[in-house]
Amino acid sequence: MASLALTRLESLLAARKLDATVARANLVRQSEAMPAGISSLDQALGGGWGCGEVSEIIGGASSGRTGVMLAALAGATARGHIVALIDAFDRLDPVTAAAAGVDLSRTLWVRGPALSLPGRPGMASSAIKQAIRSFDLVLRAGGFSVVALDVAGAPAQAFRDLAPATWQRLAHAIAGQSAAALIVGDRPMGRSARGVTVRLESTRRWTGTSLQSRRLSGLDIKARIERAQQPVAAAPTWSLRAAG
Repeated sequence: MASLALTRLESLLAARKLDATVARANLVRQSEAMPAGISSLDQALGGGWGCGEVSEIIGGASSGRTGVMLAALAGATARGHIVALIDAFDRLDPVTAAAAGVDLSRTLWVRGPALSLPGRPGMASSAIKQAIRSFDLVLRAGGFSVVALDVAGAPAQAFRDLAPATWQRLAHAIAGQSAAALIVGDRPMGRSARGVTVRLESTRRWTGTSLQSRRLSGLDIKARIERAQQPVAAAPTWSLRAAG
């Protein structure tokens, strides 16, 4: 009876052209994943970032969050896919992105205003709203395998003016697509129901035996993965070598 009622409800919504609001189970491709591009992280995620879901990459400055985002974009473009990056504060260095393997000719780069953060919460709030609108539009347009929204460094108060349904709307926009949506920031914001939150922490490695010879040799990155009602026991780790 419940199935008959659901079918009738979907028919009524379709008749009023509101059927796009119905999340059908057969549209959610739970078995599909977009590789993260980092072997230990891919293993912990069960193959990569979930398609049709919004996931989060969070951590402080120098935690490796940009590197994780670029690894996903690089892997997708290497497989011939088109990706998008909504860069809320225009901080992406294209030289660094290209060095990480991102094919910029296959990347839609939406650039926001260049701001000095976190000193301007009012301007940051406006930039975040514009970036989220762009993120929403790109997700709904389709055709991208990975769509990332980078709002890292934004002050917490800049998010307080967002409508309560903001994150639900983004989750609905990506639902059923063969694409992964990533939000990069300092703190949890709005992953979807089956999305994951990857919390990053880094430890600096140094070389040299004196203050004069001491040099940063790299970072050891540790990730903690959070899922709804599915805790992960083992935390993946990897290392980044400092540019010399």
